[in-house]
Amino acid sequence: MRIIRIEIEEFGKLKGLCLEPAAGLTLIEGENESGKSTLLAFLRFAFYGFPRRGGADGEERDKRLSWSGKLAAGQLTLVTAEGTFRIARRAYLRGRTAREALTEDLTVVRLPEGNVISLEGKSPGEYFLGLPPELYEGSLCMTQSGADRVCAPGVGEAMGDLLFMDERALSAGNATARLAQAHRELRHLKGRGGRIPELEDRLSALEGDLSHCREQAARLSQLREELKLRREGAERERDRLTLVTAGLEGAELDRTLALFDDRAAALTEETRCRGLLAAEGGKSLPDPAFVERTAELLRRYLDAHAQVKRLEDEIALVSSVKRDDALIGCAARAEAMGGAAAVVQQVDQKRRKQKKCAITGVVFAVLAAACGLAAWLLPALMLYALIGAGVCTLGAVAFLCGAFGAAAGRHHILRELGAPKNGMLRTYLEQARGEGELARTQENRLSAATLSLTAARQEEAAHGTALQTALQKVGREDLGLDADAIAVYLRGLADWRDRHGAAYSEALAALERAKGVTAILNRRLEGVDEAALRARRAALPAVTEDVENLRAQQSEMRRAVQEAEQQCAELERNEAALAATLGDPAAMERERAQTVEDLAAARRRLAAVQMAQEAMETACDELRRNVTPRLAERTSRIFAELTGGAHGTLRLSPDFAVTLEEGGVPRPLSHFSAGCLDAAHLSLRLALLEVLSGEPLPLLFDEALARLDDRRATAMLAAIVRYCRGGGQCLLFTCHTRERALLENEKDISYFAMPLK
Repeated sequence: MRIIRIEIEEFGKLKGLCLEPAAGLTLIEGENESGKSTLLAFLRFAFYGFPRRGGADGEERDKRLSWSGKLAAGQLTLVTAEGTFRIARRAYLRGRTAREALTEDLTVVRLPEGNVISLEGKSPGEYFLGLPPELYEGSLCMTQSGADRVCAPGVGEAMGDLLFMDERALSAGNATARLAQAHRELRHLKGRGGRIPELEDRLSALEGDLSHCREQAARLSQLREELKLRREGAERERDRLTLVTAGLEGAELDRTLALFDDRAAALTEETRCRGLLAAEGGKSLPDPAFVERTAELLRRYLDAHAQVKRLEDEIALVSSVKRDDALIGCAARAEAMGGAAAVVQQVDQKRRKQKKCAITGVVFAVLAAACGLAAWLLPALMLYALIGAGVCTLGAVAFLCGAFGAAAGRHHILRELGAPKNGMLRTYLEQARGEGELARTQENRLSAATLSLTAARQEEAAHGTALQTALQKVGREDLGLDADAIAVYLRGLADWRDRHGAAYSEALAALERAKGVTAILNRRLEGVDEAALRARRAALPAVTEDVENLRAQQSEMRRAVQEAEQQCAELERNEAALAATLGDPAAMERERAQTVEDLAAARRRLAAVQMAQEAMETACDELRRNVTPRLAERTSRIFAELTGGAHGTLRLSPDFAVTLEEGGVPRPLSHFSAGCLDAAHLSLRLALLEVLSGEPLPLLFDEALARLDDRRATAMLAAIVRYCRGGGQCLLFTCHTRERALLENEKDISYFAMPLK
């Protein structure tokens, strides 16, 4: 299997990235923070999605969701023995900030048909690679900080589930599954739900039924006596409720008749308030809204004046910022040359050309000197030697001239830009670009502030004119635009208005209250016959208690009557149920004896199934112990190739713990150098891949060789190249140029530089 295309829509700092790795080894170089580890994390995301939030790598989701869109999305195209497939995965946050929820969408299609395929409940990594997530981190994918994940807890158990898949293990697995199914049928894993718990529950129910049947007759007699008493009590409560209801009706009639008296009093109060209003009328300002309207004009004028002052200060502050004209000019010239990247590329090309021409010129000069010496020492070959010396001399002159020309071109570009000649060109261009952007921002800000200042001054003038016009109408144009004097004048007017308007407002409020009371009472008493009400009230007894007390008594009595009726109904249902459910004790006793016999037989079968399960587990453990030495032998051989036999025998325990012999004593890897640890872990990963997969799987290394010396790194690269020539694929991420130099003589290797476009 191999990866043929990686497409990232958004993932961490990467956006709109597309990469097509080679079929063999692909070397991806880039500086720190250029996105190499992010690209490697996307591959794990495509195969397995994000880890659980509360797990060891739970913060991975927060690092990889893009800051702008809270999105992680992309596609991965790969080729397997069954065809070409494209994995498309998208994860995004939805909901409010305090309660965001992550949603993941996964689609896997077969190309070129585009048919969506089912993964049978597996992740793409488990379906295509045949590996769970913990084995992906422990075998295919290796980072500098995670080389020892191959020995992490749980990897050995997960690896065993994949290693022991021969015919015997499958047969043992089937037998174990059938035994487990039989165990679940007899007794569920949580202790309930199987045949034995069902029989136990049935036996307990039968014993309870027998006891209950003996008690039913006595209970039925008690229920009938209690029902009689409850019916007598319910009748007494109904009589009391009738008396209280009559008293409450009389109290309600008294309250209604009192409303007629209240309406007459409200009409009298309304007549009095109208007289007061007629006496207090005309004691307010001719224009009641003058104070509020003028105060609003004053506030708008002051706000506009403050805005003008703020914009003037902002323009003065922006104009005082100093700019570096030299850097600004350099940025403009760099853009004219095609951008900072193009300028750096031109300078690097001329530097390389200068170096190559100088070296070639020196070689030709040496050859010319050798030909001259041959002409002097060998007279018979003098003519040929002199011709060769002349040709080499011309070649030396030509290449040296080319070197001088390249140097002159490079210095010309640096002079045009005003850049330093000490190799800090990239930094200088970045400073120039930042200075140019700062200058443009300053100019845009100054222009926007100037336009806002013009508008603010116009608004200030308009509000000032409106304020002066309002003051002229009342003969106080002498105040001008003095904000303090205008405010004092308005406060005085407001105080005078409040003092003289208090009496009028009070009379008006009293009139409105009286009118409201009259209207409410008219609506409530509409269609009510006062004479009929007084006649009905005379027929009812006098009321000595408060209406609220009578209502409470009525509610309590209704509840008591309802409760008594419900109790009678419940007792009647219980009586009917007891009479209808009298059981046959003899039949129940026979069923109980049969249940006891069935339960004993089921328990004997459960004991036999448990014995068979223990025997099957012992057989499977023995099979696993026989396979581990084969994996240890393969790991030790690869480790010897990587280290040149510099260490003793490598040993591997069943839980994948690695030890090395030193002086005939096994010691853990923590006693050795970091390079030795990485070599041992790399050896174990390659050995696992040989045992795990039927077809070669892609290897993903991020700075995996950083702690190896040149000799071991060369041996490790040779092992990777052999793996790729055997049909495998490898993506090697690095921030150094050592790997490229060590692979200089290898063919069919693709190189990419980060960040990818």
